Amino acid sequence: MITSVFHSSCPNCQGPLEDYRALAGLPCTNCLAGDEEPFRDLPQSEKIKAVYNLLVNNNKLAKYWELYYTAEMYDEVINYFNQVVGKEPWSLQKLWLKRLGERENFSLSAPTGMGKTTTLVAYSSYLSKGVLYIVPTKSLQEQICSKIGSISSVSCGYVDRDGISVLTVSYVNKKYESIKDYRPTFIAVDDADAIIKSGKTTDKLVELMGIPKDIYEDAMRLVRLRRSLYLKEDKDEILEKITKLERKIQGFTGAIAQLVVASATLRPKGIKQKALRYISGFDLSNTQTYARNIVDSFSCSSIEEVVQRLGPGGLILVSREYGKEKMREIKDKLTSNNFNVELAISGRKFLQNFSEGKTDILIGSASYYGVAVRGIDEPKRLRYVLFYGVPKSRARAEEAIRNPFTLMKIARLFGVNVPEDEILSLSPAEAQAIKISIIKGQVLPGKLGEVQKKLEDKISEVQEFLKSVNGIVRGETFLISRRGKDVFIEYPDVITYLQGSGRSSRLLNGGLTQGLSVILVDDQILFDLLKKKMNFIIQGFNPVQFESLNVDSITKEIERTRREGGNKIDISTGLMIVESPTKAKTISRLFGFPSRRTIGGVNVYETVIVDGNKVYILDVMATKGHMTDITLEDKGYFGVDVKNDVITPLYSHIYRCVSCKRVVSKEIDVCPYCGSSLINSSLSIVNAMRKLAMEVDEVFIATDPDTEGEKIAFDISVSVSPYNPKVRRIKYHEVTRSGIVEALRTGTSIDINTVYSQIVRRVEDRWIGFELSKLLKSKFNEGNHGAGRVQGPVLGWIVNKTREYKERIGWLLYIKVGNYVYREYHKTKPAIPDGPVQVEVVGERVETLQPPPPFSTDDLLIEAYRWFKVPAERVMRIAQDLFESGLITYHRTDSHHVSGKGIEVAKEYLEKMNFTQDLQPRSWGPEGAHEAIRPTRPLDLESLKKEIGENPMLMSVKFTWSHFAIYDMIFRRFMASQMKEAKGVFKRFAMRMKDRSWEADLLTEMEGGFSRLYKYRTYDIPIGEINPEINLSRGSDVKLLTYADVIKEMKEKNIGRPSTYAKTVQSLLRHGYVVESKKRSVLIATKKGINAYAFLSKFEDLISEKVTADLLAKMDSIVTGKAEPTSILLTVFDNLRSLEALPQSEQEI
Repeated sequence: MITSVFHSSCPNCQGPLEDYRALAGLPCTNCLAGDEEPFRDLPQSEKIKAVYNLLVNNNKLAKYWELYYTAEMYDEVINYFNQVVGKEPWSLQKLWLKRLGERENFSLSAPTGMGKTTTLVAYSSYLSKGVLYIVPTKSLQEQICSKIGSISSVSCGYVDRDGISVLTVSYVNKKYESIKDYRPTFIAVDDADAIIKSGKTTDKLVELMGIPKDIYEDAMRLVRLRRSLYLKEDKDEILEKITKLERKIQGFTGAIAQLVVASATLRPKGIKQKALRYISGFDLSNTQTYARNIVDSFSCSSIEEVVQRLGPGGLILVSREYGKEKMREIKDKLTSNNFNVELAISGRKFLQNFSEGKTDILIGSASYYGVAVRGIDEPKRLRYVLFYGVPKSRARAEEAIRNPFTLMKIARLFGVNVPEDEILSLSPAEAQAIKISIIKGQVLPGKLGEVQKKLEDKISEVQEFLKSVNGIVRGETFLISRRGKDVFIEYPDVITYLQGSGRSSRLLNGGLTQGLSVILVDDQILFDLLKKKMNFIIQGFNPVQFESLNVDSITKEIERTRREGGNKIDISTGLMIVESPTKAKTISRLFGFPSRRTIGGVNVYETVIVDGNKVYILDVMATKGHMTDITLEDKGYFGVDVKNDVITPLYSHIYRCVSCKRVVSKEIDVCPYCGSSLINSSLSIVNAMRKLAMEVDEVFIATDPDTEGEKIAFDISVSVSPYNPKVRRIKYHEVTRSGIVEALRTGTSIDINTVYSQIVRRVEDRWIGFELSKLLKSKFNEGNHGAGRVQGPVLGWIVNKTREYKERIGWLLYIKVGNYVYREYHKTKPAIPDGPVQVEVVGERVETLQPPPPFSTDDLLIEAYRWFKVPAERVMRIAQDLFESGLITYHRTDSHHVSGKGIEVAKEYLEKMNFTQDLQPRSWGPEGAHEAIRPTRPLDLESLKKEIGENPMLMSVKFTWSHFAIYDMIFRRFMASQMKEAKGVFKRFAMRMKDRSWEADLLTEMEGGFSRLYKYRTYDIPIGEINPEINLSRGSDVKLLTYADVIKEMKEKNIGRPSTYAKTVQSLLRHGYVVESKKRSVLIATKKGINAYAFLSKFEDLISEKVTADLLAKMDSIVTGKAEPTSILLTVFDNLRSLEALPQSEQEI
């Protein structure tokens, strides 16, 4: 039997917690003895109350009171909402109410109809005192006062220090001197833009919140330091200052007001606004799109014809370049056609008139920040949105090209060569630093300065081309056009289109109303570009000709959904937990524009995932890998208790040193390696996870679909189950929208057999590694020694090959003809031949060449090393980046299988490239746990570079040349695997010199089929009398092993797994047993490694190839349920205990 115990994890005593107790949602057995069964089917709230009462009665209550209090507070706030609103809050409102009750600072980013105002009004009334409600206008002030006044007393337009005060932003600014000593406990801001626009307003808000001046100044200093990170050379010193300031701000525990804001249209840019973000712990976020029920259409008809057909209830958004003059012109035209029309430019009166039916049509600007796009929410009256002109953004090209990414796009258009790979490897922050430095005439230090210099030279070249632009120049996703004296770059504005058209489809009574959007096309090229970009956001986006619509039918549906209620949507809240922060960012960005907040130093992203009528509001966070490991404390047998045939691994949280990056699995205040006190603990991640789990309906564990991922999933489940029992394991093999949505549909439970397999591997690795390391350190009296189950055999291969190499040291003669090299070995130094080589073709044949299968992990590591000399560990990091960026499928796999989805990717790409005749779909074997490594989209290297150039924020990782090289290799290999065979020409060459002759059978040509995208090595050999290149050097006829050779042998002898190939050699290098030759990239055993292996060879029953392979096979059997994990570990335990006498009898070894 295996039972895991997790230190510092009991929700009551903070002591050790047994896994089975945690999964039952209970404290440890020391706090609450007895059977788990009576609690198993209790609802969560009842279970918490029952446990609390038992702990009180048994005089054992400790930390559990916090969990009980939180649950009680949730119930109290939600019950109050029921009482004053008259109905149960729905899932999202419950989430908000829980956050409000927990006194969290956060941003409400839901669209109108979700009950934001109702929730804030109810909570303000619940508090009843110390409430400051800030609104943008007097009319909204009156509305809020009326709503609060119906259930509680309220002060409207003045401050009641003991009650609820509703004030306008204008009042706060103008009357601030009279209220500056006012200290509310809760501040609700309806319009965050009022704060974002003005640093002075931010100052006032900070003071009202009660934030100490020194903390505010520290936060502003932190913003400045972050901005200077790329401008100065002493980055390490700046980073240390940043870390200390962040810790000080996060550690501030003084009493300040709770801040909650409604969604914003602007991004905070000023130092003061960003400083407030660091203190409050959340970003001001934009409203997110929850669902869309809109008919998208276009027309070339006149605006009068379309409006006449659709009637009242319309919003006309005029493309920005036309200005107010065009708005007034349209107003006059429609007014003459008997429509009541108003301009929606400023104020709120127009909306009141529209809502009351006094106005038929509203006209505003097609600007993302405009009041017409962002400020109109009238679900009943507003039936359709009409865009006068394709919505677009415009910037002066001469200014735009100061941005490196924009420069690259425009330079490509004019044929100007710029350092594209260097630009694409820039992070958005680095690109911004270069842009600012160019504008200010400053020079950045280091490599960024070198890139800046290159770009400034290219800017001058591009400016000359811009001067010659007369008409329109079309790019991939933009236009360049001359407007009078200036040249502009124009983009279709997809965000404005999404937000603007969304005004016609709103949530009403729990349903989504039908809406209609019509674009009056004024620029066909920009319209085509809009469709192209929209397809990245809404798959299958294809507006139809307005004149072809059955307008009567659509109008009836528009009216019905406003009368009876729209398409019902099912909204639920969840917490999605992944391993890596990169993956958390990627997933949250896949579905829109996430908001971010920080809980205990942990970044959490809120995103919305829509699957038909099902809407998930998800918090996405990362564990940063394993949160626990077998403890390094002096407990059990190297951290594992073994008693009465029960194996109990003892897990501690992981502590990471910020300074030296070392990891320790025991509680520490100071790093044992470098002495730094800057320590991060995974306990902060666990605490954030538990807090979030209590707020949501369900927890989705979305760790990697492999053995390690399953163990992390198990640890997460143990951590959160006492706080939320609704835990589901979801798996995906590609980080794409479809992959994530499908995973949410098909959630399952954790595979406990896979967890046991990982525990067995980790325990025996700890036991064998620590036992042998102890013996090695004792034998050689040196600290940096270590060995493990897999490292032992691999070290043996390298040691033996090094010995064989040295035994056969002699001379190597190389004769190079074309790109072919003939090699001879001589034991003694030979004479260097002279004279030409006679080359002739003595035979030729044509063979059918089969395409290679797509990559498995070992194939990828071998090929990447062979072609680019990139070490396996780095290849795995790059592959991880590519996977987490959504570009490739899961990269730890021993399968070559291709799914139907993968075949479709190949088919789409080959059709696009006009290679349809070469398509040959192949599944490459039966379906297994994983698929082969393949691209997730039909995106070749050139297209990928363009996509990153168009949207640098798209990828959450910083791309280097090796990222591009590895991706290109994966892409081409996969596409080749889905193509027809190629023809290969093999020639047999006879080569003669004075005293020697030889023959070589070589591939010289490839054509057709997969060779269009993927080539095998071919040889170009000149015929006739050739003067060769000749070299003579010391060497051996035994080849030393490379990374690729070791990985191949590990795979063939079954002593490794995709997750361990890279780590094994790195471990040997770290211990100094092996070095890698820089010139030839071969692995050479050191004297230390040779001595260590000679000692380890005495323990073949622990680390031989056969024992290691057998153990791995047993672990596979555990996964399938065919082997019992405890017996395997007990056998290893018995073998190791017999070594205890060895240190006293070392002389015999």
